[in-house]
Amino acid sequence: MDQELKLKDYPILSWIFGFVGIGWGGYAIVTTLPALNFNALIAAGVGLLFLLFSYALTATVDKQTGMLTLDYRSILLHSVKEIPLNEIQTIRVDSSTTRSSKGGRSTNYRVEAILKSGDVVPFRSYHSSNFFKHQKWANQLRAFLNLGEALDETPMGIFRAAQQVGAQASQTQQEAMTGSNAEMRNTNGVNWQLQSFGMGATPGTRWYSPDFKTQSGFLFLAQKATGQSSTGFLASLGATLFKQSISLYGFGASDAPNIQTAQTYASLSPALDAHFMAFTSNQAEARQILNPWTQQPLSDWGAKYPLQQFQSGGRFSQIVVLFGPKGVHIATQGTLTPDKLDELTRLGVDLVKAQGA
Repeated sequence: MDQELKLKDYPILSWIFGFVGIGWGGYAIVTTLPALNFNALIAAGVGLLFLLFSYALTATVDKQTGMLTLDYRSILLHSVKEIPLNEIQTIRVDSSTTRSSKGGRSTNYRVEAILKSGDVVPFRSYHSSNFFKHQKWANQLRAFLNLGEALDETPMGIFRAAQQVGAQASQTQQEAMTGSNAEMRNTNGVNWQLQSFGMGATPGTRWYSPDFKTQSGFLFLAQKATGQSSTGFLASLGATLFKQSISLYGFGASDAPNIQTAQTYASLSPALDAHFMAFTSNQAEARQILNPWTQQPLSDWGAKYPLQQFQSGGRFSQIVVLFGPKGVHIATQGTLTPDKLDELTRLGVDLVKAQGA
């Protein structure tokens, strides 16, 4: 059995720029002597910086030492980063999307190690454009270490998930709501009940209260994985994936009116933005709903039950919250144990009361 995997990445393009800059600058300086050619000097200096700070990367996984070693080397500089294998949860490809002044959009990528502590260790400090190379590295490393697939933001992973969601959504709408699973209950003055919905072979549970209803439109909040960027490739797909997610959790057009014109809500507080993404058809009403008394219990929930790359049986899975014309829903996959139901009810009651209901 192989005990070592070694992957190498050379910044060929940066090295070419470096040598060209030094070569052209040096030649121009010599041929214009004794005059000082500032443009040539700048070109040579920039070329030298490219060579000094363009690192070749060798990633070595050694099962005997139990280490993932990231070895960085340039012409003069050398550094090493070591990560114990038993601390690695998974390997993923992260993405970063930028927009140009002309409205264009470009997405770049990098490989990251996600630790069990929730920390993220990037293999490179910057993102680059070759998605397939990064995805190949992540796949090789995960396969070699017998790691499961990450909840990452790669295009292939996201589109694959979206396709699965779409397939399940039609079945969900057919199965639809099975109706009330219990009579209406009351906690601290807030009426609520449990509902179930189908998600293919996986059941889902929704906590529902009719005590607060939106006047126009809806607000949908989806919990996101720890470390997941709100500005990456996932955010660029925005409305498409939000619509898929809304369907996946059993909600229809009457629960989320005007969904075709809905947009991402970007004015979340930093504490809430660390754990949730929001989608709404009425930005003004969403702003009113997401008052400090609403954002605080959601932020506390995200800090207490962060959505990790892999969820153990003892943890809550992702929750989504829908404020709509029918009431307030909190949905999650699976069935709820009594203690989890109590936790979800406390959150639901806080969210309803935050609206003055």
